[in-house]
Amino acid sequence: MKHLKRNLRGALIALLGLFLLLTGYFYYNLFLYSDRWFSDPNNTRVRVDMVNPEIIPGSIMDRNQTILVETKTKSERNNDVVYYRDYHKNSKYAAHVVGSKQYGIGAEVLYIRYLLGYDNNLFERIYQKAFLDQEQGNNVILTIDIRLQKFISNAMGNEKGSIVLMNPKTGEILAMVSKPSFDPSDKGEELEEESLFNKAAFGQYTPGSIMKVVTAAAALESVEGIHDYVIDCKGSTEVNGVIVNCYGEEAHGEVNLSRAMEVSCNAYFAQVSLDVGWNQLKKTGEAFGFNKDFLFSDLKTSKSQLPITSQTDAEELAWSGVGQGRVLVTPIHMAMIASTIANGGAIPEPRLIYGIQTRTGKVRMHNSNNLNSPISPETAQALSNMMVGVVENGTGFRAQSTGMLTAGKTGTAEVGSGKQPHAWFIGFAPAEKPTLAVSVVLENAGTGGRNAAPLAGKILREAASLGY
Repeated sequence: MKHLKRNLRGALIALLGLFLLLTGYFYYNLFLYSDRWFSDPNNTRVRVDMVNPEIIPGSIMDRNQTILVETKTKSERNNDVVYYRDYHKNSKYAAHVVGSKQYGIGAEVLYIRYLLGYDNNLFERIYQKAFLDQEQGNNVILTIDIRLQKFISNAMGNEKGSIVLMNPKTGEILAMVSKPSFDPSDKGEELEEESLFNKAAFGQYTPGSIMKVVTAAAALESVEGIHDYVIDCKGSTEVNGVIVNCYGEEAHGEVNLSRAMEVSCNAYFAQVSLDVGWNQLKKTGEAFGFNKDFLFSDLKTSKSQLPITSQTDAEELAWSGVGQGRVLVTPIHMAMIASTIANGGAIPEPRLIYGIQTRTGKVRMHNSNNLNSPISPETAQALSNMMVGVVENGTGFRAQSTGMLTAGKTGTAEVGSGKQPHAWFIGFAPAEKPTLAVSVVLENAGTGGRNAAPLAGKILREAASLGY
């Protein structure tokens, strides 16, 4: 009998432990994912009946309070008032940011708790229910500038890809463009799936040589005397019997870390990747956010991937260090990495909400946060100096701007199958006191230096002329 009681007591304790564990896990997920669950298009609580709605959704504006979307009255029928969401003509330049109720994407869905006023305090909600015929949602003020959105969209022309422009200190996204795009106001437009896909946040691309800033950071943080390490580049290097070529098999001669960054020498960075080792390269990459599911408060993203382990062979490790192999990145993440270097080693959390404007006109501002500091200020400064060299003396010279010193890194990402490479550029300006960080990827456009760099320079100049 005692044996049976002891077993029952043990079983009850185990069940209680499992119950507590399950409860803890539930509240942990509720804390992390509640906003995302709430904004899911399948959530019936956020489906707005546009015939005599109980709550009139608020507007979506850019940072200058230019209205992009608002709720209007269409008609009255049988004493019913019919409302609809009016997408202004400029909303097409920020289609993936603003989104669409019809397609269940963007701010229209992700920020529905604000647009319906569910973020209001208890007293405001009671007041509206008691004294207003219809409750009023709040207006969402985005961090983007529609003037920059339009400029970048037009500058990209028919190129496919994505451009992200952000403030490296605050994380505010000033522009986020993805091509091809769509017009939210055109309800009858027949769209391909690619047009609805926000490549800035969800597109996963081979990075090519922009990855070298991460490899260089790993070397600066772990390899003693890395600045004095020199190789004689003959256009390629041999790694365990496998040849790693520089682009076009160009021989760069004797290069140290700074010069290798300027000319984007694959041979040098392949060798450095082996000297750093898989563990340190992965550690540095993950500190920058690789292999991590970001849970940002303002946007959803895919994760960048750096799939190297102790089982990774030397060839794969060498190619990973130069941004090829199985490495994949998102444009928003690369803008964050550029911002980290510009921000003295601290990663700013990217933000799309500038503030929430309530029924009374008061604006509740959203605060800026740094996620973590993957590198020291000294390493950030060393990388900044190298990236200035890339633009002043290297592959990124087409990003130069008169009167504004720019730091950057080009990338030419081979994608195989006889296709043209993706053209990349990441950087920031003014290099001495950065207020702008940019990430540019143009799909199958050719080299980063020839195609992405001049576009990045053009965007940085336009943003600076607008006071950013």
